[in-house]
Amino acid sequence: MTALLKKRALAEYTQVLETTPKPIKKLKVPKKLTQASASVYVSLLETSKTSNDALQLLLRISDTLQFKEEDIPTIVKKLADHFNQQNESAVRVKILSLFCNIGALPGADAVYIIDHTMKLIKRDTSHKVIAQGLLTMLKLSENLSSADTLLVKIYNIAKIYLKDTNHWVKRICLRIIGHLRLGDNVRVVSDYIHSQDARVRSAALDTLVLLHENGEKLDVSMYGDACEALNDDYEIVRAAALKIVCLIGNTYPEKLMKVAKSNEEIRLIDDAFGKICQAVNDLCMQVRHRAMQLLGTMVDVCPSFLNQTLDKKLMSNMRKKKSLHERSSEIVTSGEWSTGKKWADDAPKELLNKDEINVVSSGACGAFVHGLEDEFMEVRSASVDALCNLALHHPEFAVLSLDFLVDMFNDEIEAVRIKAIDSLTSMSRHILLREHQLETVLGALEDFSIDVREGLHRMLAACHLSTKDCLQMCVEKLLENLKKYPQDKKSTWKCVKEIGSKHSEITLPLVPQLLSIHPFFDTPEPDVEDPHYITLLILVFNAARHCPTMLQLFEEHTIKHYSYLRVTLPSLVPPLKLAETAEFVEPTTTEAGAQLLWRLVDNLSGCGARVQEEVIHRCLPQLARLAQIDSAIAGPAQFISLFISCQMSLGKILNDSLWCCNVSTTIQGNTVKHNIAQLLTLCLKLQYLFVGLEKVEMAAVKQFQLKALALHLVYIVRASNLSALALCEHFLNKVELTQRYLMEHQILPDEFCKGVFDAMDSLDDTKPGAVARCLLPLLTTAVRIQPPKPSINVRMCRAVLTGPCSSPDAPIKFTAGLVMAIPIDAEIFGLQDPSSLRIRIHYPDHQIHNCVPSANHLRATGNEADYRLLTKALVSHGVWTEACYVEISLCIELSDCELAHRSHYGIDTYLELCKPLRLHVVPKPVKRGIV
Repeated sequence: MTALLKKRALAEYTQVLETTPKPIKKLKVPKKLTQASASVYVSLLETSKTSNDALQLLLRISDTLQFKEEDIPTIVKKLADHFNQQNESAVRVKILSLFCNIGALPGADAVYIIDHTMKLIKRDTSHKVIAQGLLTMLKLSENLSSADTLLVKIYNIAKIYLKDTNHWVKRICLRIIGHLRLGDNVRVVSDYIHSQDARVRSAALDTLVLLHENGEKLDVSMYGDACEALNDDYEIVRAAALKIVCLIGNTYPEKLMKVAKSNEEIRLIDDAFGKICQAVNDLCMQVRHRAMQLLGTMVDVCPSFLNQTLDKKLMSNMRKKKSLHERSSEIVTSGEWSTGKKWADDAPKELLNKDEINVVSSGACGAFVHGLEDEFMEVRSASVDALCNLALHHPEFAVLSLDFLVDMFNDEIEAVRIKAIDSLTSMSRHILLREHQLETVLGALEDFSIDVREGLHRMLAACHLSTKDCLQMCVEKLLENLKKYPQDKKSTWKCVKEIGSKHSEITLPLVPQLLSIHPFFDTPEPDVEDPHYITLLILVFNAARHCPTMLQLFEEHTIKHYSYLRVTLPSLVPPLKLAETAEFVEPTTTEAGAQLLWRLVDNLSGCGARVQEEVIHRCLPQLARLAQIDSAIAGPAQFISLFISCQMSLGKILNDSLWCCNVSTTIQGNTVKHNIAQLLTLCLKLQYLFVGLEKVEMAAVKQFQLKALALHLVYIVRASNLSALALCEHFLNKVELTQRYLMEHQILPDEFCKGVFDAMDSLDDTKPGAVARCLLPLLTTAVRIQPPKPSINVRMCRAVLTGPCSSPDAPIKFTAGLVMAIPIDAEIFGLQDPSSLRIRIHYPDHQIHNCVPSANHLRATGNEADYRLLTKALVSHGVWTEACYVEISLCIELSDCELAHRSHYGIDTYLELCKPLRLHVVPKPVKRGIV
């Protein structure tokens, strides 16, 4: 029985099922349409039976608009013939639209197409067809020279079709007249600003603006018509008329004109300013937005009219005031005296209506107040811009507008708040902050947005404070804000540096309180690493630079802290003349550091081959220390140090007698692999991580990279069983590119590259084995070259990454399987290609995620190739038993063409820019609810 069961079990497990494989499905990929297929569609138009079929063919032609240059005249002729055969206007419109697209192709004759278009629309009666024909001629005329006689024909045709009854035709004719600018354009166009159609009136006004901006100045006589258009029923006309009023006002600012229903005269710029201010109360948002934009350009307006825009009350009914002498003189000359016998016999002879004698329209009163309180963000933003631009030209107006701009710090839209802060920063030289204004400004520091907070820091650094209490209030609020937002440390330090430099007089009485100096008792020494204490020291040290009296108040530990901060934060702490710091040595200047750097490089070439190795080993630590001491020459020092490290790595590989032998299974073979991978990585760093390299330095990098690739190719061919076809092709491509680069810049190659160029030119067989046989003797006889001397402007790409703090006792927790966003703030220096930047997240289980940051989160700073990244790194993982490190860093991604060798050694396709930020993270298990 047991044997029978065993036999059955073996039979079940040894059964083999044979299945016939299913046929593989093949996808039929449509071929890309070529130039011939587009021509075929044109030929098929002759066989189309209906207008719908013809229209479908024309749409396919427009999608595959590729023709040979010699076929374009024939195709235009065929389309023109089909145009005459079609009765459907939609098909004829599409043909004329194709004429416009064909005329934009390289090699197309625009004159030939325009002639055909003129003939076709001449006999047509459809408004749509005529309008499309005129539009085609307008776009194709942009490719013609100004002396071409065909432009005159187009201009005359446009003037003829201006009499058409269709608004679309008239508008395109007006555009043609505005762009061609032939003849008396202003007179022709001005006749249509009173057209019955609002769209034509708007197009005429826009054309007048275009003519004025292109040199044909509008006459002042058109001002009345433009003012009438401000009361039009259609917003498109009112918006266009505002631009005309502003242009005429800015063109003739001192022209005097009479006020309506009054004998008073007023400057044209002031009257235009009042008219545009009245549009601030328009019902249409676009008109209000346009009005606010134009108000900021009228900088020549009278200050009295400008000040009126900040007050909703009409000042003195805007009547012209007369002095007491003038009023008495009028009584004497009139011969009329009050006898006192009649009641009110000295009263005015006429009743004056305030609405009739306004020098400026009542709509101008409080115009900016209305604009800043508008319900639409666009209007408020334009109001802030206009207010800032006018305040920069009128200091008195800047003082009056200060309160209104400060109130905008509380706007509900972040973009408006930031714009108000930037505007106040621009006006800082005209204003002085008082206590009540400073309270509102400092209240905005509680904003969650880092852009708003840093904008306020820049504004406080640029403004002037009125009293000592203001300074104390400002410092206390900045320290409180620094406690709440530690990531604002650098921005706060820059702010207090400028505040201290500008307010040394009012900082002096606050020094004992700020530094906790007691006249009788010794106070404990503060921690010099405390950010709050550093903030106070930066403020006091920058104020002491302009107030020598303050130096006598410093205690012994304050002077020691100055020496420390002067070295660690040289850009924030100024040099001070302190007697107690005689032993303190100021940081070396750039000139002295550069001389030391060149002396180290010269020492490498002045010694023999035996001593050179020892000199190099001593030189590398000195270069690294020099880069740390002086940031101005850190780039050249790092470049030279990395170049020397590459040469040392290359020499280390070549000195190994078994480097090109097939010992890949031994420990020595693995060491050679590692050294080659390290050498290739260093070469990539030389090529991609430095900005500002000149032609000679770049040529040296390319030649050394060619030497490293040659070494790699020889090793793969002779010391491994891997295929070298891709590497050989990559190497030959590099040889060609390097030779071309040296020839273009007239740079002589070194001995190795010269030998490679000669060998590759004489080589018939380009297989990896033949190439490796030519390269091996060149590598063994290669000599070490002198490192190039880069300029001081060379910088190495690097990043400074900051983020939240964590510890094993207080790790960052999140639910496992979900995504947690970790805010990071990074300063990136010398980034050539922002699109190659990546955020690298390294998990404890050695998983690596490389994320592309949003382009909106990367912001350019003042210096070239410097950026700031404000984003969030997304972390997600399963459940862990305990808190572990997650490393976040920044790196740049390299192109695939530079990494043909990565498949052999697993060389990373990313170059890291900074040390990783290590965070203790613990994913929590998901809590199950009670069902």
